Amino acid sequence: MIKVTLKYIGITIIIYVFICLITPYFNFLKHRSIENQICWLSEIMDNGYDDTLQSKFPEGKLFSNSILALSTIQYCDKNKIYDFKYSAIVDSCISRIQSKRTRRIFNSDMSPKYGIFYNGWSNLVYSKYKKSQLFKYSNLKSSIKDVSKKIEERIYQTQTDSLRILDTYIGSNWPADNLIGISSINNDSLKQIWIEKLFEETRHDSGLIHHTGSNERVIRGSSSAMMTYCLGLSDYSNIGKYNDLFHSIFIDEYLGVQLVKENEDASNSMDIDSGPVIFGYGASATIMNIKTQASLGNKKSKLTWAVMNTLGLSMNLFNKKYYLFKQEPMFDLFMLWGSTEL
Repeated sequence: MIKVTLKYIGITIIIYVFICLITPYFNFLKHRSIENQICWLSEIMDNGYDDTLQSKFPEGKLFSNSILALSTIQYCDKNKIYDFKYSAIVDSCISRIQSKRTRRIFNSDMSPKYGIFYNGWSNLVYSKYKKSQLFKYSNLKSSIKDVSKKIEERIYQTQTDSLRILDTYIGSNWPADNLIGISSINNDSLKQIWIEKLFEETRHDSGLIHHTGSNERVIRGSSSAMMTYCLGLSDYSNIGKYNDLFHSIFIDEYLGVQLVKENEDASNSMDIDSGPVIFGYGASATIMNIKTQASLGNKKSKLTWAVMNTLGLSMNLFNKKYYLFKQEPMFDLFMLWGSTEL
């Protein structure tokens, strides 16, 4: 009896691992994965889980709603799926983004108002949404257009007299937040000179953009993966060379799976943004890099996502998909955002 039970458990595990690994290579499985994940994440967000994420991460409420909205928009655009169901999900995310509860951690006396993290992420959602066919189903069209216009005007006015790296909080800036802001605007000339300003400020010997304004000599895997993605999104002309440099410093490959070091020296030093760092490889850096490399046409990103899909102990049942027994939805959000790029 025990042998029979173990046999069936073994067969079940093999089938489970097989399905997890092949998911990104078959449209039916990939679409089912994405749609069920959107369903589960939108449900917990509607029930206030973004407030729980805010208690765990410095900007968790804004970031989580932005990633869910961007993922939903990108999935619908790539697959020409336009209906009220998905526009309602994006509208709900935007309503939470615009809420006083989201804005209260950002300083309204800054220039631009509320700082570049808030302006960049929220306007990236607005700009992508406005360009999407999904937008015509939105119930917030006027509000989105008005707020987006105000944000872009704030950014232009702030950068007109003297171009500078903009703060997220008073006296603190992060280049990755600036690159999100750059990605969100429609002024190509401002994009390019702003990017040039970031390169001018970095003091790292490699030429990669630094992690934080408080130390222009330090680079990090997670922020470098995000910034490489944003540079590509902003049509940076030397993105291929920059990505090669990022790859040479941070990425190791094992049988085609790309793992990303969080720290240049491969130490296990970590913080709230890096997520767990194991043997020097960062969870946030590795998962963010899936989206980055997929956006640049690297097909190995599918295999890396497939392996993370398996290691994340994914459950995809009853029209809902989640990882790690629902314990770390930020992991789910990053995995969803990466999967929409595959």
